[in-house]
Amino acid sequence: MNGNNLKDSDSKTILLTGVTGFLGSNLLDALLAENYTIIGLKRSASDVWRIKEFLNNSKLKLVDIDKIKLDNIFAQEHIDLLIHSAWGGVKADDRNSLIVQLENFDFAIRLYNLAIKAGVNKIISLGSQSEYGHYEGRVDENYPCKPFDAYGTVKLFSGRLLQTLAEQSNTKWFWVRLFSLFGPKEDSKWLLPFAINKMIKNEDIDLTKCEQKYDYLFVKDFCKGIIMLLNSEKSGVYNLSSNNSIQLKEILLMIKENLNSKSKLNFGALDYRKNQVMHMEGDSSIFFKTFNFTLEFDLKNALIKTISFYKNCFNKS
Repeated sequence: MNGNNLKDSDSKTILLTGVTGFLGSNLLDALLAENYTIIGLKRSASDVWRIKEFLNNSKLKLVDIDKIKLDNIFAQEHIDLLIHSAWGGVKADDRNSLIVQLENFDFAIRLYNLAIKAGVNKIISLGSQSEYGHYEGRVDENYPCKPFDAYGTVKLFSGRLLQTLAEQSNTKWFWVRLFSLFGPKEDSKWLLPFAINKMIKNEDIDLTKCEQKYDYLFVKDFCKGIIMLLNSEKSGVYNLSSNNSIQLKEILLMIKENLNSKSKLNFGALDYRKNQVMHMEGDSSIFFKTFNFTLEFDLKNALIKTISFYKNCFNKS
């Protein structure tokens, strides 16, 4: 605290990439609530529906990365912290496109180098469980990384590049490997929002047996974890997940019960895809212990908040 009892975040500016995406928009909400000043990177064609409520916030400045050179942003703005959440080609069709994924790598290289050159104090960048490759069960940070697609491979190399560049310059850095996330503002084509919207309309859904056990982290708890890193000096690679897995079928039945939906969930109507992973769980014990991190929302309450968001969207449409 300073003499005026202002929080340290009052005087700090964060460069946030991917500000219009699912994770970036939720981070924006959480960071503005902490009174950070945000420079949000987007493309001129980006749909801003996720951040519409913040467009007139004096603490937010949006920059179109396809109109202004990246080096000019660092030259014109004083940036204390960098959170890199942008990543193209996350859907199945693009995950093995080396062209798409190398564009992400090229952007990350330029971003990290410019940030370090400009004296940014701390860099937080988002990795993925895909860096571990094929696995069944619970994996921690010591599990060998053997990615099987371009997405996981480029994520892995981006993280190692960040570590090298940051350690050469004594910049604090964090590479956060994420597992399954859900919550408000997720793309409606992903499973949970898709199922919620179908159940709101009482439409039947054809599904696999949904015996997979996944480690679902509520996006608001993800944001809480990232904010804790902004106040930490303990650089490194960290898994960030709910630290527990649950069968997908159980989650869908919880949604149906909450909505009192008449939808019929046709479990087993679809086959599992080839090489389906049946147990995907992140061991985030190091993150929880290092940062004294606890989940603010249990799964039931997180689903209630998520369902409420999509119900409001449905009622407005």
